[in-house]
Amino acid sequence: MPGGQPGAPGGPGQVPGGQPGQGFPPYQPEGMQGGEDEGSSKGSKVAVGILIAAIAAVLAVGAAFFLWTRLSGRDEAQTREIETEETTETDEDLETDGEDEDSETQATVADESTSGETQGEERLAGLLSDSELAKTIAEYNAEGASMASIQVFAENYTPGTRNTSYAWDKNLFYTLEDISPTSAADGMINGYNIDRKKLRNGDTGHMMEYEIYTNPSTGKVNKIVSIEYMGDYLELTDYYYDDYGKVSFIFVRDDINYIPSYAVPTKDGQRFYYNNDCMVKWRVVSNGVQANYVIGPESARQGDNPPSSIFQYANLDGGAQATYDATERRMINAAYNTYNTVLNAEGVSEISGYVYDEQGNPLPGAKVVLSSETDGGELYECVTDGSGQYRIVVPSDDSTYRLTVTSEGCVPATVYGIGISGQVLSDYQDGVYMIARDTQSYPISVQMYDALNYAQDGSGMARLSNAAIYIRDGINHRDGGVVAQATADSMGVVGMELPPGMYTAEVVKEGYDNTYYNFASRPGTDVVRINASPRLAAGEVRIVLTWGQDPRDLDSHLFTPYDSVFGDTTYHIWYGNRSDAVGNNLDVDDTDGYGPETTTIPLLKNGLYKYYVADYTNCSGSNPASYDMSYSGATVNVYTSNGLTATFTVPRNTPGVIWEVFEIRNGAIVPLQRYYSNIEDKSWWHNDK
Repeated sequence: MPGGQPGAPGGPGQVPGGQPGQGFPPYQPEGMQGGEDEGSSKGSKVAVGILIAAIAAVLAVGAAFFLWTRLSGRDEAQTREIETEETTETDEDLETDGEDEDSETQATVADESTSGETQGEERLAGLLSDSELAKTIAEYNAEGASMASIQVFAENYTPGTRNTSYAWDKNLFYTLEDISPTSAADGMINGYNIDRKKLRNGDTGHMMEYEIYTNPSTGKVNKIVSIEYMGDYLELTDYYYDDYGKVSFIFVRDDINYIPSYAVPTKDGQRFYYNNDCMVKWRVVSNGVQANYVIGPESARQGDNPPSSIFQYANLDGGAQATYDATERRMINAAYNTYNTVLNAEGVSEISGYVYDEQGNPLPGAKVVLSSETDGGELYECVTDGSGQYRIVVPSDDSTYRLTVTSEGCVPATVYGIGISGQVLSDYQDGVYMIARDTQSYPISVQMYDALNYAQDGSGMARLSNAAIYIRDGINHRDGGVVAQATADSMGVVGMELPPGMYTAEVVKEGYDNTYYNFASRPGTDVVRINASPRLAAGEVRIVLTWGQDPRDLDSHLFTPYDSVFGDTTYHIWYGNRSDAVGNNLDVDDTDGYGPETTTIPLLKNGLYKYYVADYTNCSGSNPASYDMSYSGATVNVYTSNGLTATFTVPRNTPGVIWEVFEIRNGAIVPLQRYYSNIEDKSWWHNDK
């Protein structure tokens, strides 16, 4: 294996040898947008003049050193501070316990002192049951427990023997990704099962989210996406593995939001191609210009690469070869450390929310009890912190929970139907109000609207005249005993008085799917607005966004199964592109508060859809760190022919203007719940209306 020391590709500030074509182009960390390789006829050819100019530019003094420091740049000088929200999560999660005997880093569940308590030495705080599940949850939430970690670049693996006749086998990538939208021979990733895990980067301290793609037919993991939170941007790495766990391809790029994409040749970023653990090609794309560093003639011939962009390893000077060698080692360690650590880490999910007093002020010290929805057994209890927040970490096994919230002198409240699975990292709950016990009832006016059709007189959305409404106590209480019921008038309005407490309203009307809405009966709250979707046919999907009075304008953004060859906006349904050729449509665009914003998919395809909400008011007002959307009560309901299928609540008390809500992959709705405050290079978040 060729030599070369990591971090020393020829000395700081210069490219060894200094011969034309022997330097590596600088890798720009900002403004990257995602993208894949070997596009063959798919990728656009770069004009020769531009390419030559770009290659000349990369020969500037310090180019190789800059690139190397970017690749190894998780040192303190380049580490960005993680956001406050992520920092606070460390006390709620798990930590790693070291490496196994094969030096493959593996994540463990909790520290030894916590584990000892579960053996009966001392009762864990918050433990309410002797069941194994209760003990596990108590361990996860024990004082001092922290998130499992990963050493991404730990030197645990060695590249394979280099063979200049090697070329990359593109079959895996070209089968998984949807390279040709009209072909049934690719895009297999759309049918894969997805699990999600969350770890801490042991070197930088940054939060790492992982998407794990498993072939349902073979049970083999063929792709892992790493999402590292680098402050105001994300570092995204796609790892591709064959059925034997051998790395095939790696794609690294930066972005400010996680937008659907894969590595088309025009996407900025770095690609690393492996055959039998040997890196046969290293492609760097910067500002759309390629540079391809290859080990031999076979890898040079592969792909639609401009001849002037190809640099043979044998023709590089010693310093550039050392950089190539060190990069080969670095990335193969990243690939296998990721594969082994992530797959061996226990999956955890976090249930969180806020509790308020009846005036809407954060309520510290409220007791929160977690129970199993299946058998009603109490598992764990905690109290809200100074901001009124609770956080409970649970295993990411398929389970359904409920929460009971109590505070002295107040009406208890129960949150029902909290579903957890391997796809859920964070499950945000509606705000819970603790309202003083009182014999007094409070007046409520419920106004019911059509989420799709406008009123004929132009006065907003059509009213649900004569709709029936059923009231149950608690949050997300969708079946069981009804505490009140009524029928709306011709304007879709019902007036009623309810004792203090939390309630779930169910709206029922012929031709519409049953719709549910959580609200509080408390002083100062007297109007509840509910939007119901007309019933859907098989294959249809409707997404309905509602919120409060402020901010005035929240916007829906739906990314449909995409063909990146035609650009980022052709598959994007939003106010700037309200419909497409296959009928995906933004039906309602509300700009004066409350909503609805309604989007309809007329026939769900076998592909990837992603749905975002943008706070246009603050995006366009250059206030990307606003808390307004997080306090808006924004809710997203997803309807299918089976009725209301999923509901998502905006994360509260969180700065940002972009809410990545969910995706639909192969017909399955997958929660995402990411939140962003950086919008600098995505003009669609703030384009003028």
